[in-house]
Amino acid sequence: FKVIGTLVSFILILSGCGNSPTHTITGFSSVGASVGTQITIYGTGFDSNPSNNMVAFTGASPVAATSSSPTMIVVTVPSGATTGVILTSTDGGPEVTSPTSFTVLPQPTFSPVSGSVGTFITITGTNFDSTTPANNVVTFNGIPATVISSSPTQIVTTVPTGATNGLITINVDGGTYILTSANSFSISQ
Repeated sequence: FKVIGTLVSFILILSGCGNSPTHTITGFSSVGASVGTQITIYGTGFDSNPSNNMVAFTGASPVAATSSSPTMIVVTVPSGATTGVILTSTDGGPEVTSPTSFTVLPQPTFSPVSGSVGTFITITGTNFDSTTPANNVVTFNGIPATVISSSPTQIVTTVPTGATNGLITINVDGGTYILTSANSFSISQ
């Protein structure tokens, strides 16, 4: 009986070994972002193969990372995501919950939807820096634009030289919030 009891105890201990998380989440590259925006999740124990790291935002189906290393996962905020904790699973193991909530912001809109270099564009959204307009870094398909003015819900900018058709992204206060438009801006000649 003593040998069988020891064997059962050993099997029970082994069966629990695969159920404890082998990774941690320590934080995010920004405290909030809109759907369609790439964010970085920091931690330890992630797999270097992006497809082995699954990420679930509150309200959305799990998605695979787009890139990763043992200390970070890059993922695009998926459609349907809402404010809440983020869950990660590495190599099919148990899920780990983020220590804080991630804020999902509405995607910004802009008007007009097309224009040539120098055209004034009004971007409407949330969580913009109204104290220092330059703290709202606006890019047109990756090309930086000059911000003329800003309020918590609007930014006025101009189409920069070199801009091409594509999404408009706003990086607020060094990445505190990152917002990406749902629609592309079109350059007109």
